[in-house]
Amino acid sequence: MVHRYENTHVTWYDLLNPTIEEVREIITECNLPLNFASDMTTMTPRNEVLAAKGALKVTFDYPIVKRTDITHPHEIKFIATKSALVTVRFEDIDAIHSYAKQFEVDSMLSNKRKLTGNILFALLISYLYDSLDKKLDYIESKINDIEQEIFKENEKAMVSEISNLGRRVISFRHTISSYELVLDQLKPAYITAFGKASANHIATLPNSYDHLMRRVQAIQRTLDEFRDTNTALLTTKQNEIMKILTIMAFITFPLTLFTSMFGMNTVTTPILGQENDFWIITGIMIVVSIGFFGYFKFKDWI
Repeated sequence: MVHRYENTHVTWYDLLNPTIEEVREIITECNLPLNFASDMTTMTPRNEVLAAKGALKVTFDYPIVKRTDITHPHEIKFIATKSALVTVRFEDIDAIHSYAKQFEVDSMLSNKRKLTGNILFALLISYLYDSLDKKLDYIESKINDIEQEIFKENEKAMVSEISNLGRRVISFRHTISSYELVLDQLKPAYITAFGKASANHIATLPNSYDHLMRRVQAIQRTLDEFRDTNTALLTTKQNEIMKILTIMAFITFPLTLFTSMFGMNTVTTPILGQENDFWIITGIMIVVSIGFFGYFKFKDWI
């Protein structure tokens, strides 16, 4: 499927799961280098940057946060020329749809800014970086929810929540960490394609990347601290339960032994057979229980 968005000076071709025929059509219409089109119908296993005179190709993965298939990031291919921008993707990406609407509005308002394919590429990349910032906002909101639940004594339920969110953060960080290599290659490739004077179009991208990495590292540290806090609270609660169970066992064991002694089949057993023998034995057991309880209380064990 091919969506065309046109401005006065540039056309944006957004391809979703393109067919071979659609790729051929775009190659002819945009006069793209043939080596740029070799993988336009399939996903590639790595990020890459290619450059030719007047054309630039960039491939990178776009991380997923809210969906469940977080280990399968979206791949986006960008091919920019002076007169066109081609984006190739294999799944729906909300940020692309959002920017397309913004692009259409700017075009209808007769925006006087002269756009070229390489400028539109830089603007779209910057927009995608901003959308990644919003994904981190979502993760931070989930961390705030976890914080509230931890101190509402829902530690057990939060073990799974923290693990799932931690997996999303790790996947996000792993995906965007590959951008560093792309950015290292992007500037010389951009200059090769469009000239040295155009390099200022992508000058802010390294700063945006550094900002994202700092945020995701801070989020990772915060999540680790909450995991440690939750584990400590859960361990403390479990230790309290184990202490109470141990004290109960320590109290009931001698009482059980005491009653077992009076259940032995012997010729003579003290107290048994005397008047009110049941109440005497029961009284002794109560006194022993109170004595143990008082001792534990004195030791501040309960």
